[in-house]
Amino acid sequence: MNMRTVITGGAGFVGSHLIERLISEGHDVCCIERPGATRGWIHGLPVSWKDVGLENVDRLRECFQDADLVFHLAGLTEARSDSEMYAINTEGTSRVMEAAASVCRPPRVVFMSSLAAAGPCRGNADLAPDTVPYPLSAYGHSKLLAEAVIHAYADRVPATILRFPSVYGPRERAVLKLFRMIAHRFAITVGGWERELSLVYVDDAVSGLIAAMHAEDAIGHTYIIAHPESVTWLQFARAVAKEVGRDPLLVSLPTLAGRMAAVCVEGVSKLQGRAAILNRDRVRELAQRRWVCSPALAMRQLGYAPLFPVRVGVPRTAAWYREVNWL
Repeated sequence: MNMRTVITGGAGFVGSHLIERLISEGHDVCCIERPGATRGWIHGLPVSWKDVGLENVDRLRECFQDADLVFHLAGLTEARSDSEMYAINTEGTSRVMEAAASVCRPPRVVFMSSLAAAGPCRGNADLAPDTVPYPLSAYGHSKLLAEAVIHAYADRVPATILRFPSVYGPRERAVLKLFRMIAHRFAITVGGWERELSLVYVDDAVSGLIAAMHAEDAIGHTYIIAHPESVTWLQFARAVAKEVGRDPLLVSLPTLAGRMAAVCVEGVSKLQGRAAILNRDRVRELAQRRWVCSPALAMRQLGYAPLFPVRVGVPRTAAWYREVNWL
């Protein structure tokens, strides 16, 4: 079916993969990005480009006219301040929903949230859509408040919330750091390497977004999109080591030392006027024993069928990193 589909943050990692899938399915795609953003991975694709950002409701309303779907992916995972994080992740979502509600035929919205909105596992219970949330970071709290905004518009805009754990795969740069460290035979983390987590390969992440788009029963609900397997960081690191042909020294930095390092990084980043790649919020999240979630509800109600466990996703990711000379 040919549908007019708008994607905020479409030039990014997950967004670019989603756009490619939508184009292959015959969608008429419009990408909304911040002013001055480059087209990046979607350069040359048949996509309408709107560099209007999330600050102006009137301009967003123009983009949403006659739209059937809006995938709201735009957001910050790193920011120069907490207020900047909330301004984009929470207030930006509020403007997206206000604009969607104000057009004659409100589009269906699929919102990409994060497992950080729920916070880590408490005890041995896996995280589920109905887990009582306890976010540990400004990022997680900003996403939880954005979810509250989505719920506040439930009587005017049909919407679905999807929470994702860490997404990895081709074009992703955060996990690339681990690949590069291991390629140099040395990798360091905060807390132990036996910490347990859920992950999702980017193709499975896109499949989750598409599944939510097609399921009418998903309106008004929250789902988790992840691979059902859980792994430890040690298992993931060993999978990476196998692909890069290295036997790395894996070092665990105590949480207190991680906090001290984060304070230093925050100070330098503030002087440079940029977001810190390591901060105290991030250390707090990294130090948790379990970030394991269950996609069972999405698999049962949306027909979501993840295909890429770590043993498949890591080799595909490593092959792409080598192909583009990132590794």
